[in-house]
Amino acid sequence: MSGVIRVENVTKSFGKRKALDNLSLKIEKNQVCALLGPNGAGKTTLVNILCGLLPFEGGHVSICGLEPVSHINEIRKKIGLVTQETALYEYLTAEENLLFHARFYNVPRSVRAQVISEALHLAQLEERRRDKVHTFSGGMKRRLALVRALLHDPDIIILDEPTLGIDVQNRNEIWNRILELKEEKTVLLATNYMDEADRLADVCAIMDHGALIAVDSPGTLKAVYAGGVRLEAYVISSAKDIETLRVHLLRISPGLHIEPELDSVYHITMPAQKAVNELLTEVSHIFRAFPQIQLNDLGVRIPTLDDVFLELTGVTLRD
Repeated sequence: MSGVIRVENVTKSFGKRKALDNLSLKIEKNQVCALLGPNGAGKTTLVNILCGLLPFEGGHVSICGLEPVSHINEIRKKIGLVTQETALYEYLTAEENLLFHARFYNVPRSVRAQVISEALHLAQLEERRRDKVHTFSGGMKRRLALVRALLHDPDIIILDEPTLGIDVQNRNEIWNRILELKEEKTVLLATNYMDEADRLADVCAIMDHGALIAVDSPGTLKAVYAGGVRLEAYVISSAKDIETLRVHLLRISPGLHIEPELDSVYHITMPAQKAVNELLTEVSHIFRAFPQIQLNDLGVRIPTLDDVFLELTGVTLRD
């Protein structure tokens, strides 16, 4: 099993509750992997195990070929971690926070000033370098936490909810930085934002009840679990006419599904197995041949990772 991050049949329990249940996951070099799952699925537990903060009962974990049990100090040098809580020193300046981190990770004295200046530039905080962090906005703190994790030039970046609670501009800026990181780093992104995973991830790993239930690219997951792109229509028709219409629509969309609603209303779903514009044109021609059928709505339904997530994990609230 290759991969920069390898997790094989790992289990972890807290009392009688299994936080991880025989979980296996592989993340390749220069890959952005989004870790998705409901609250309590085991995402944070997995992150803590990878960082050597939690022991586990069974299975095998390796980071860049090293095992946490025997090489935890080497592994921590290879990982840059951004936690849900920014964990910055509020009454130190931005520059002092970065200097403390650089010393802690033994960044050579000869390059510390340059590395810190580059980090502040990357975070767009050069003009606030001597301001205390408690005066910063949430977005500024997030940006500072991200560049702090990069100071010691780790091979792997682990981001736990990196854009939680920040505005659109800061979120977009952090997204751009993450996309730049994948050119040189391997990124594990634990997030509850499906649009974030869709935008950034090469592969999504969906967890539930401590187990991995699906792993694939966002596009493949949407095609497999959310039905792919499709046309949806609502019509008013007699039962006889709708059956005749069904025959004609099946010729252009073999995966056609017609569901009766109230008061002679039917919901029609047509998977787009060809170009959407072409399918729309053909459907329009067919409906013109049935003037007695009232077409109330016709539109294109593009699936999202939210659809995939709810299909795999259900709609029940989690605490």
